[in-house]
Amino acid sequence: MFLCMVNILNPKLLDLRVCAGEASDFSDVEKVATPQATEQWQPVSHDGLVKDFRSAIANTPNLDIVQEHHTLHRYGQRYFGLFQVKGIARKHDAEVGTIFGLRNSHDKSSRAMVCAGDAPFVCTNMIFNNEIVLGRKHTTHIMRDLPSLLGRAIGQLCESWVTSEKRIDSYKATEIDDRIAHDLIVRGFRNGACSKTQVTDIVNQWHAPEHEDFEGRTLWSLSNAFTNVYRGNLTNTAKRSSSLHSVLDTYANSRKPKVAEVINAS
Repeated sequence: MFLCMVNILNPKLLDLRVCAGEASDFSDVEKVATPQATEQWQPVSHDGLVKDFRSAIANTPNLDIVQEHHTLHRYGQRYFGLFQVKGIARKHDAEVGTIFGLRNSHDKSSRAMVCAGDAPFVCTNMIFNNEIVLGRKHTTHIMRDLPSLLGRAIGQLCESWVTSEKRIDSYKATEIDDRIAHDLIVRGFRNGACSKTQVTDIVNQWHAPEHEDFEGRTLWSLSNAFTNVYRGNLTNTAKRSSSLHSVLDTYANSRKPKVAEVINAS
């Protein structure tokens, strides 16, 4: 599970954490030996994955890595990395940071994986909203395919920024009351945006948000009530975020004339 927290000393930087394993310098990552390949299994060096990612970012115009955090688990058999990146100025730069997560294993426990998404600066102890998740099994030609996999993740994230900016504006402009919020939570559950066991926590987050930024009774606050409960499986979070947006976008679009008036007036 990848966590990102607010850096109190610099609110424009997220305090990147990984819940499992030992925080490590990149020099420690470079020291991890890569197992011998077999006929059907082709392991990837942890540091090689990081270097390929750095190269992909460097080759993307107007995109830079602001900070990174590395973690090794199971005696170096598993690697987790978080990277905060900064790109072209976004309207909501003061509210959200962009995060990439990398995962790799030498014990066949997981694919080589890259995920990406936004994390609100005001949220602590919160998994970032990773809507993009791409992975590749450790099989023949993985080294050939990794650069294109990383490039695809970066491209998809950059393309998603336009939609993300419009979505945030729309959600903030759409006011809802408790009845509507409860109805949308139920719709979200039925649409796969959360599990049955998470419903109560989401309702509690709506009624008593952990952060004053989400005290407003809007779709934006409800969206963050869901996101604040998404603490766990990376892949499930991506699927649930997509399901959540499907539900909230549908409601926001049904209120579009009124929302448009609010946005245009701002």
